[in-house]
Amino acid sequence: MAKVKILRWVCLFVVFLAAVSISETGATENIYVFPEESIQAAVDKASPGDTIFVKPGEYNESILIDQDNLTIISDSRDPSDTVITGEDTESNVFKVVASNVTISGFSVADSKCGIYLNGAQSCTINNNNVSGNIIGICLFKSDNNTLSDNLVYSNTDCGIKSFTSSGNAIYNNYFNNTNNARDDKFNVWNRTSGNCWSDYTGTDEDGDGVGDTVYAVNSRTKSMDYRPLIDFIPELPVLPEAIFTSNVTAGYAPLTVGFTDFSENASSLLWSLGNLETSNSSDFLHTFVNEGNYTVTLNVTNENGSDSTYVTINVLRAPDPSVPVLPEAKINANVTGGYVPLTVQFFDFSENAASLCWSFGDGKTSCCPDPKHTFCCPGNYTVSLTAENDNGSSSTFIVITVLKPVNQSSIGDKTNSEDTGGQGSGRRNEGIGIEEILSRRNLDSVGNFILSFTGTRSLAELGPSIEHEIFRAADAAKDFTGDSMPRIEVRNISMHALFFGFLGLALGLSVFRRGRK
Repeated sequence: MAKVKILRWVCLFVVFLAAVSISETGATENIYVFPEESIQAAVDKASPGDTIFVKPGEYNESILIDQDNLTIISDSRDPSDTVITGEDTESNVFKVVASNVTISGFSVADSKCGIYLNGAQSCTINNNNVSGNIIGICLFKSDNNTLSDNLVYSNTDCGIKSFTSSGNAIYNNYFNNTNNARDDKFNVWNRTSGNCWSDYTGTDEDGDGVGDTVYAVNSRTKSMDYRPLIDFIPELPVLPEAIFTSNVTAGYAPLTVGFTDFSENASSLLWSLGNLETSNSSDFLHTFVNEGNYTVTLNVTNENGSDSTYVTINVLRAPDPSVPVLPEAKINANVTGGYVPLTVQFFDFSENAASLCWSFGDGKTSCCPDPKHTFCCPGNYTVSLTAENDNGSSSTFIVITVLKPVNQSSIGDKTNSEDTGGQGSGRRNEGIGIEEILSRRNLDSVGNFILSFTGTRSLAELGPSIEHEIFRAADAAKDFTGDSMPRIEVRNISMHALFFGFLGLALGLSVFRRGRK
């Protein structure tokens, strides 16, 4: 029985330890620092596993890193645009007293020591420009760190100093300082490539870019660079890039969203879903139950660093089923006026509509979302759109003004009249209108000549009824020709045609007169 109780207590203790471990393990976070903000404040806020991205700019501060498993990196990955200077010449820019810390992508200058590792283990220092300090990089009681692809130059005392530190890998760096390196224990100064030293005096007979003789950092401790570089070509680290998609970014609660990872050069990933939930799956579905804005972040990492990206998911309150959602008709058109024939493109911007109906004001309709319609006659047309759904309908309208076309024939007549106005009396005679040709005076002279020629009485002697009929016929002829024939044709009416016409009329009257006698 006692053994059973002991076993129970052991199990409870194991469960308690597991719970404590889980509670202390949270999702990693990306922290961004902008110019005029403090990098130290971001470090103080950070938790193990977090990444601090420093935006391009100039910073003046001394940074103490006492938290394990932090990554501090310039957001641009370009040391030339992210510069950190020490508060004064007696301070350090970076002082690291923790393990598994990465510092990358900075220009570090104007301090006692640019980067100082004090009791640090398994840290990575790469892709930095360290210059203008008393000591560029200093290691004290710091083991198994990696320093690569750094430019260490113009430091007044020494480029790199290693005190009581061993097992560090220092390779593919460029050193050009008053004194390039000091090392009192054994460290590795090359891998497949060594470092480029400004004071290296060896040669490269075979032209492979590696010196033929070793570079001795400290021959007594056997700290040697066996593959010194003739030229420095930095091998920039391959960093991960966080990329993902979501099938929707907004909708009513509960909202199910699908996420798909497309990140590059990543060895691990972690999703933060904005509601204290996390996931390490590449593709998954997640349901947001409550309304709100959720910032979903994807953080990816590899051995050289990390990257992150995010999207905001807007979860709306589900509509009340007791309140109907009505449509709202909204329209627009590319033009609202012009000359006939006028073609107009209409656009539908309605909301919550299940069906549409257009009426163009000329008896024609359409159910297309964005119809195109041609108006063939002048006028004002009220074009209406009706949007409908199961809960009701909504209508709106727009007025289209269609104008008459410009009268080209009247313009041509005016032009012809102006062209013929100044060309002499002969041309003016050609412009005599039909009104003058069929005037009562001309008709009298022509008629009297015909009647006297045939031996009958003059036109003035005829009875009033006959005279009235003659002039009524003449007036009808004048009205007909003036209304139905173009003016240019009226001008070409021959006087001969009028003469023979009235001659026949006079002969008929003469026969009629003599027959009565």
